[in-house]
Amino acid sequence: MFAQTPPHDGVAQYEKLAPRYDRLHHRWLRYAGGEAQAALEALVRALAVPGTALLDAGCGTGNLARTLVAEGLPSNVITLLDPSEAMLARCVDIAAPKIKGRLEALPFKDGTFDIVTCAWALETVPNPTLALAELCRVVRPGGVLCLAFCAHVPARGLTDSLMRQALLYRGTGQFLSRKHVIETIENIAGFDVRAIPSNGPAATLLAKRVAETVTDPF
Repeated sequence: MFAQTPPHDGVAQYEKLAPRYDRLHHRWLRYAGGEAQAALEALVRALAVPGTALLDAGCGTGNLARTLVAEGLPSNVITLLDPSEAMLARCVDIAAPKIKGRLEALPFKDGTFDIVTCAWALETVPNPTLALAELCRVVRPGGVLCLAFCAHVPARGLTDSLMRQALLYRGTGQFLSRKHVIETIENIAGFDVRAIPSNGPAATLLAKRVAETVTDPF
């Protein structure tokens, strides 16, 4: 199991949080998840090449996509997906397709994207196992899944503890076991997973889908 008390479906809460989400999330990154976020962004910068098809799953207000576009990634290669209409409405300045959809039922064909990012969304769904299966499903052979999520690790001090309690109090997410997330992805055939070091109650993972090989019949 990922957690003893998985969250309920919190889409309605995120609809209400949308106008102040960026302020709350900035506080989380400043005091708890900043290193994990920086690690994820570094992965995408290193892996994105011209023509890369990228899905930002659980895009929220679009901050990750906005950063990538500002650094030169064309917006037309990015697809934004989120279950909250209010969150997607905050992405109006990003010239990219915007799709309302859930991590547990992605509306895309198998192997659609070269890079799939999911930052601070996996821990918000009631069924992370199903969400991981869907995220992996839409990665092309040779492509990657980049994850950043709230992780259940020992608190470093009072600030860590307060940030954890704030998240749990709002009921908008949970802290996942990094080990279990890795094992879940590894159980999906064809994926190699690597944890990217970072401090704080957060984790960044890189999961690469092994490229298919063509067997010479002769």
